[in-house]
Amino acid sequence: MSLVARSGPLTEQQERWWLRLYWREKGDIDNAWSKQWDLPAGISVEAATAALTTLVERHEVLRTGFGLGPDNLPYQLVFEAEGFRLPVAVAELGTLAEYGDEGGIHPLVGGSMYSRPLWSVRLFVEDDEVRVLSLVFEHIILDGSGVRNLKEQFLALCAGTERPLRITHPLDRAAKEHRIPRTPESRARYSPDPRALAPRLLVPATVKEETPEPRFLMSAVRYEGLLPLLDRVGRAHGVSRAMVLMQAIGWLISRYSDIPRVMVVNAIGLRLPMDDSIDLVAKALEIMVDLDEDRTLAESLTAVSAGALRAYTEELRLGIRDQDSRLRLEKERGIGSVRGLYFNYQGLSEPDTPEPDAPESNGRPVAAVEMTRTDDWRSGEEPWSYATWIYVDGTTVAVDFDVDVVMLPAGTVHQMSELLPRFVQLVAEQPDAPLAAARALLPPDFARSTEARLVRGTWVHLDTVAGVIAGCPGVLAAEVSEQDDEIVARVSLDGPTCLFDVHEYVLSRLHLEGDLIAPHRYRLAEGSASRATGPGLPDLAAGADWLPGDGTPVLGPTTEPERELVAALRETHGFATVNLALTYAEAGGRAVLAPALVETLRRRGLEGLQLPHFATAHTLRAIARALVRRTPGHAI
Repeated sequence: MSLVARSGPLTEQQERWWLRLYWREKGDIDNAWSKQWDLPAGISVEAATAALTTLVERHEVLRTGFGLGPDNLPYQLVFEAEGFRLPVAVAELGTLAEYGDEGGIHPLVGGSMYSRPLWSVRLFVEDDEVRVLSLVFEHIILDGSGVRNLKEQFLALCAGTERPLRITHPLDRAAKEHRIPRTPESRARYSPDPRALAPRLLVPATVKEETPEPRFLMSAVRYEGLLPLLDRVGRAHGVSRAMVLMQAIGWLISRYSDIPRVMVVNAIGLRLPMDDSIDLVAKALEIMVDLDEDRTLAESLTAVSAGALRAYTEELRLGIRDQDSRLRLEKERGIGSVRGLYFNYQGLSEPDTPEPDAPESNGRPVAAVEMTRTDDWRSGEEPWSYATWIYVDGTTVAVDFDVDVVMLPAGTVHQMSELLPRFVQLVAEQPDAPLAAARALLPPDFARSTEARLVRGTWVHLDTVAGVIAGCPGVLAAEVSEQDDEIVARVSLDGPTCLFDVHEYVLSRLHLEGDLIAPHRYRLAEGSASRATGPGLPDLAAGADWLPGDGTPVLGPTTEPERELVAALRETHGFATVNLALTYAEAGGRAVLAPALVETLRRRGLEGLQLPHFATAHTLRAIARALVRRTPGHAI
């Protein structure tokens, strides 16, 4: 039996990934990570196991578990190395393909609420030697640079070549963290939140009838000859390789969707070369990439890099943005969670060799970029996603376009992969040309043709809004229009229904539709059987508009699920009173405490709550309606 060595709070980065791990266990779409290492000859199962044992002793994070403490906040437990059972299996090399095909990216479900190793290894053996090591892990314990450190240390141990190491453990990082209290004053010190400016989706989605199957494409593109071109631009303008690629990919998206700014979620490694730790230190910065076409290509590139540096400096100075203010933002904008371009660059940020005398690589002019492409189709991924995974390996630049083709059809992705090096070449050769000049690179049919429109900075299909409202119980008819950058809904209601009921229903559907926005104004059609705006609120006068911000009713619990929800909120959050017309965030709920609320209700036999009930604008009454009794409860 392995005993607990020490315990304590999570780092801010661990806290975010713990929430992702927890919600995946409740059905949210997410995956564990996996890496496959081809090993050199001469490593026996015994040597590999001994090396893993040493690594478990060395790195506390490999023997860490997570759970909920008595204060309803997550904590981490570090177990003693003695008695720790390695999560290692051994298999024949001939089963490797089967393992990959059947397992894929392994879910490793479990681990946020009870202590277990959040990693596993399978050793694939041939002729008594380990040929391949497959590592599956949760991101909460390892990041990309940590995996590289882990591999280097594993191979060194197998080869018997130890060296002094500098290790910092997660609990020690957590003890040194300075967390700024989340107050209105501290929030005001941040620059505008990119999620308040970006559209819900970068690209308007197609209508449902056009949804293809399979829906998700990984287009893996390999460029030879692009790296010298990136370095030529980077040296000339004092920016990193990642910034050159971020400008190029951001510009392609902006031209396809015809929006001037793109929210990029940029993964930052943060691990310094003198840190031999393996734990999670990487973070994702959200950056608004402004692609003002009045700037020159060089000015645009400098602005992209400066924006990334500002976001990085701000987070170092002020800490991670408050997750709870993000929960309120969805209600304020009347849209679902904003999805940007996920941009993950791995490799050296700049060349590690002096500038060559001539801009060439192995005798090849920089303009001669060669490209290969492999497409892989999948089902069952997260809708409305768009990510670029970029790796620099030797002289090869690999760009994997990971997309939902409802947003970006395969043909468009292929066009983007071909245009990317041509755009970088234009920056290299004509840096003083206006950014608008790059439009000459685009084929005539490149821009997206859509019936969606930008309303208050987000893509909206009026038919989607009308269809959702018409589906609300008690709505007899619905028409939707856009007037002065506002969505106006004209509805006819039956007798018992009020306008607050309709708006509450729309808010509960925001996470399901990529092109939906909650109406800014409601009007009653002639002949509507009800003129009620909400319980305790005045009826709507003839010819008047009702704005959702005009007034919020005060709703107490009237059903058994509502009473149980109120009791659980009092137990986990200490609320004295609860108005069920508010969202979880408006009522004072915190993102990190939502799992405690869910688990308290589950112990009372009530299940059914998932991430959107807290991360989007569901009212507490709508949350209570989602509860399903699985087991007999107790009386209150």
